[in-house]
Amino acid sequence: MGSKLFIFIEGDDDERFFNRIIKPMFENKYETVKLWKYAQETNEKISKFLNSIQAMNADYIFVADNNGSPCITDRKQRIENDFKNIDKNKILIVVREIEGWYLSGIDDGSSKKFGIKSFHNTEHINKSAFNDLKPKKFSSRIDFMSEILKLFCIDTAKKKNGSFSYFVENYV
Repeated sequence: MGSKLFIFIEGDDDERFFNRIIKPMFENKYETVKLWKYAQETNEKISKFLNSIQAMNADYIFVADNNGSPCITDRKQRIENDFKNIDKNKILIVVREIEGWYLSGIDDGSSKKFGIKSFHNTEHINKSAFNDLKPKKFSSRIDFMSEILKLFCIDTAKKKNGSFSYFVENYV
């Protein structure tokens, strides 16, 4: 492993989650862990950044939501088609969307505290389903997400979301 790790994430919801939950997992393995939001960037700029990371001999993980692909292999292939210089072993697909990872980390007691349904599996959760769950006491989904992260349990999340478990077991 290199001394620097770059984690490519899609947007603000990913940034909140990765800053609070994922980044600390890597801080003993790397001197520097940087998140890089790519959703608003051009494919050309992303490819150039991938080349730069490889030139500095740093590591990276490219995280993407499943985004309705029929399977993880299909989604990875679409990313490889977009970025010819990407290492397919460094692509991590979140099933189904990052909102599922948020909900995976709350146990039955926390779900009850929030007044929401408890899930045994969160791999079907998308943005719309997450937004529908937001209790009225939270003024925004961002507030709701922040409160979830305060109660987030990694072991619970590994049981409720296979892609989260795969990530922790294979990348951390």
